[in-house]
Amino acid sequence: MASPATHSRNISRSSRPRSSTRGPLDAPDDPLATESLHVPHASSYIEKNAFSGASFHELDPLAPDDLPETMGKDLSFLLRHNIFHQLSHNDIPPPLRAEFVVLNPGEPLSSSLGTLEKLLTEGRFLVAAHFAASILTSSLITPTDIKIIFSLFYTRLACLELSGNTVLAAQESKALEDLHSAFYYIDSSLDAPAKEDKETQVPENQLRHIVPWPLRVLAVRLQSIGFGDSRRSIGGLYELGLEARRELTRQELEESGRRIWKERLADLGMRCVNALIEMGDLDAAKRSLETLGSSDPSGKDTKFRKALLLLRIGDVDSAQHIFDESNGSKDVVFLQPLLSMSDARYNDAADQWRALYEDTSRDDRDLIAQNMAVCLLYAGKLDEARQLLESQISSHHLFGSLIFNLSTVYELCSDNASEMKGQLAATVASQPSSGHTNIERPNTDFKL
Repeated sequence: MASPATHSRNISRSSRPRSSTRGPLDAPDDPLATESLHVPHASSYIEKNAFSGASFHELDPLAPDDLPETMGKDLSFLLRHNIFHQLSHNDIPPPLRAEFVVLNPGEPLSSSLGTLEKLLTEGRFLVAAHFAASILTSSLITPTDIKIIFSLFYTRLACLELSGNTVLAAQESKALEDLHSAFYYIDSSLDAPAKEDKETQVPENQLRHIVPWPLRVLAVRLQSIGFGDSRRSIGGLYELGLEARRELTRQELEESGRRIWKERLADLGMRCVNALIEMGDLDAAKRSLETLGSSDPSGKDTKFRKALLLLRIGDVDSAQHIFDESNGSKDVVFLQPLLSMSDARYNDAADQWRALYEDTSRDDRDLIAQNMAVCLLYAGKLDEARQLLESQISSHHLFGSLIFNLSTVYELCSDNASEMKGQLAATVASQPSSGHTNIERPNTDFKL
């Protein structure tokens, strides 16, 4: 029989007190209604410069720094070899491949974490995913070193997703099982683990989760894919939203912590909209997006996202109405060429994108250039589209859709497209990586 400290489905333990089913993202007492918020991007949780030595576990700024080592949390169930899939770079163009890194015998943990940091900085996410699993399954890790284990596990899942192996990440995320179980909670006083007996259960407002927030958010989506239940994602996000609201009601919470929880709550709301879009329920996504307006008094970000959703649904008239109401605001100026593209007026759209591209103060000119090239492609101006996309590659602007579109142009304008796409892969491989994008791009990006 397994030890009581082991996380196992075969052990009978009471779960934490069930939260209210009241919607946490549209409650009338909205703590977000008083100030504008910065909503982080989905990938912004990966702090490339944070993974080194003792600082590697600093994944969550609100995580407790003094978790007791004797809390009785044995995470050996996350260190099993059979959890992690074997990885291959056969689907990566040869110029972009890199050999998998192996652990050096006798190398200390801090040195191995520094190697992992270097791989992340170079944008070698597939190699980093392999190396993170190697560390997790090595003798360098003890089952009670929860901060390092969760940080490495998060790195593994995030790197798999960033390298295009979302299905593998979804399967491996199932090893976490139910992140809302009592096993993952401790008493907020940090002097004892959360009680698992019904008679001595810790009040909900005194419980603290030991898993870093970024890993919990990532696991919600991955587990919904892994278990084949899209509704699980919505339920998981609402559970996190309830917890975020509960944290915001704590009187002892400092202002910096309050700001972080507000940002997290706003992020969860947008993730709910994304989850509904992935489920194909665009009408529900539209209604949910409308309820998020109170979190942004200016409404600029919400208006732009709502307009994009309306365009995806096909409601061009409603999207046009939002643009007309914006009075040419810089935040929604993207809508004008997108509306032209929706009406198949590609020459007009190309001119509108060009006007935006000529504004050298913008920091999104690479994205504007790609959209302009797509319009030129549909307008039959292949040479101009090719030159524009190649200039972005030469300027070290690398992202998947840009490479894919240039590969498409090569197929349309040459009988020697395979060789040109191979040369494109070599060009991409020779360029320096910022660590914010995956350098090991799959063959599908190059249409090989």
